[in-house]
Amino acid sequence: MKKTNIILLIIILVLVIITSGLYFIQNSSNQTSYRDFAVQDTASVDKIFIADKNNNTVLLERKDNYWEANKSFTARRDLTNLLLETFYRIEVSSPVPQSKLDKVLKDISVRGVKCEIYQNGKIAKTYYIGGVTDDNIGTYMIMEGSEQPFIIRIPGFNGFLNVRYNTDINEWREKLIFNYKVQDIAKVVVEYSNFSENSFIAINNGNNSFDLTEINGNKIGFDFDTLKVKTFISSCKLIGFDAFISDSLQQEKYDSLSSLPFVAKYSVEDMQGNIKSFKTYLRQNITKLLDDDGNLYDWDIDYLYGILDDKTVVLLQYYIIDPIATTKSSFIKTNEEFDY
Repeated sequence: MKKTNIILLIIILVLVIITSGLYFIQNSSNQTSYRDFAVQDTASVDKIFIADKNNNTVLLERKDNYWEANKSFTARRDLTNLLLETFYRIEVSSPVPQSKLDKVLKDISVRGVKCEIYQNGKIAKTYYIGGVTDDNIGTYMIMEGSEQPFIIRIPGFNGFLNVRYNTDINEWREKLIFNYKVQDIAKVVVEYSNFSENSFIAINNGNNSFDLTEINGNKIGFDFDTLKVKTFISSCKLIGFDAFISDSLQQEKYDSLSSLPFVAKYSVEDMQGNIKSFKTYLRQNITKLLDDDGNLYDWDIDYLYGILDDKTVVLLQYYIIDPIATTKSSFIKTNEEFDY
């Protein structure tokens, strides 16, 4: 009987040791994973989800040669590259000291930004980003499921990181209206509301053949220079804008501009029949710019408004638009004479 009890006791002790060992190993593994913020293989990151407490969300998804934002827009390459670099380079500087623990946890729970990182279609990491340290070179972060936040830094970088986890979709959206290869453009339509006689359609027939028609598709009544048409179409391949009008003013500004005649409307149709367009509108001389005689300009001479695809108001710069702000008569074929 005593021998049986001893054997039973040994078995119990062995089970306790095994259980304790497994708990220790699991706990150690959890502690390690709770401070493992960095992503070593950023090339396998194919989806990133960022959300704040105000229900602003940004979903970034990797495509063949670009990132898509919120399934609608091409994401800015510079920002996606910066975020991926952040994933790779961040390191734990130290745990948040006990004296600041409650404050940091409360701040993250109230204002923290959630970041989900997916690799090869599976979620790899989820953590929350809080505020910054008193010296402004550390950022508070905590892994999902953990109770211990950490101070995160990038070696050699003196600055905070929370601004890189931006939930403003307009900041992620690439500021391009047209982004084509010349061979992918089928035609460009330019329409002027107050001077319709200047409107035209430039057509790419392929095989280095180009055409020019009236806005209604009728034949142009003069000989035109096909090289000028080709150059114009090429100028339309990459057109960007300066800034979005803030969300709080979007609808008001859209309603206001839509009630006015546009200056010009530019539409590009690709070879698949997809069309992108924007309209331009004069902008008041808000900054009170003066001419050489000291008189106020009637309108802003640097910026104008644009409405993209009849829905989004943006700010455009003249120097970007000027190369395509041409009229039908600019394509007239001229015979140059030279004196020898």
